[in-house]
Amino acid sequence: MGERGPHIWMVARVYAPDEGGVQTYAREVGRAYAASGRRVTIFAKSSAGPRRVREGGIDLIDVGAASMLRVYWRLLRAMVGAWLGGARPDMIHACTWRAALPALLFPRAMVITVHGREVGRPRGLAFLLLSLTLRRARRIVAVSDATRALLIDRLPALDDRTITAWNGVVMPPERPPTPFARREGHAQVLSVCRLVARKNMAAAVRAVAGAIRTGARLRHCIIGRGVDGVRVREAIRQCGVEGAVTMAGYVAAEQLEEAYRSADIFLHPQIALEDGAEVEGFGLSIADAMAQGIVCIVGRDGGLAEFVRDGVTGFVVDGRSQDAIRAALDLLARDPALCLRVGERARAWAAHNLSWDRHVRLCLGEEDSAPLPSGALARAA
Repeated sequence: MGERGPHIWMVARVYAPDEGGVQTYAREVGRAYAASGRRVTIFAKSSAGPRRVREGGIDLIDVGAASMLRVYWRLLRAMVGAWLGGARPDMIHACTWRAALPALLFPRAMVITVHGREVGRPRGLAFLLLSLTLRRARRIVAVSDATRALLIDRLPALDDRTITAWNGVVMPPERPPTPFARREGHAQVLSVCRLVARKNMAAAVRAVAGAIRTGARLRHCIIGRGVDGVRVREAIRQCGVEGAVTMAGYVAAEQLEEAYRSADIFLHPQIALEDGAEVEGFGLSIADAMAQGIVCIVGRDGGLAEFVRDGVTGFVVDGRSQDAIRAALDLLARDPALCLRVGERARAWAAHNLSWDRHVRLCLGEEDSAPLPSGALARAA
């Protein structure tokens, strides 16, 4: 163990400054392990590599961007070098099952996190590899009950080693009221996501346009980029809302923070695709919005409805129904006080229930994975 505490290797494949949910997960879990006194080494790849950086108690070994097979080879080579150099871990935490592949050769207890779609989609040889990899894990951490159910439906033999551990949030300072909250101006709607089909942003744009046509005073900012961007732009053009809906693309951290501070409503009406295999397991951007005290409108598919309680900490709608999305937008756009009340409950609930520290304790088996007591929700209400 050594004087510096237990040593944990994390394998992430992807990492900051590149954007994405797994990148955020790897960074925050690494920080939580380090804050608990663990010694942390993260093996990953990013567009900023190759590099070796030590910061905040974390040693980052970034092998740099390359083809998939070359990244796996570089990760394996970096881990072999660390092992032979004496920096042997007490445990390995793979942030996805694919990231676990180069770590399978090392004789250490392994924890593997699953997020959703990456366990629902594999078929054929990929499914066999998924099964063999997860069977190697001492503990499998699903970030929502929906993700756990998806995994156990496909691999029921893993039931006894799979737990649910919600992701955490970093609680920001309380926001000052926006002009809309003071009953002035338009309500600012915000969406932050990768632009892929399951995020359902084209339908979100059409719902915003429908609410505007019926008198709602809205402005909508979409932050993110991805393959569905062309379809979202076309929806904006077809609906004639170029002046009300903007696509900001990728933005720097400071601009993202400002977007959250100025938002009144967070819109993320995600849907499940491919018979439920392509699904949103958790939704870190929604958790961040709740922590900011922003009322969220989310789809009912996937894991988001586990922590966005309809009418209490947000609004859950049928993401396939533009009328349902529009109705929720219209309700909130006409009632700033309701936005504030639900947003305040969402912030209180996030503070009580979404913790990176608890997440890593569950990963380590230091805490029971039973749901938090209902009193936590009562306090938030």
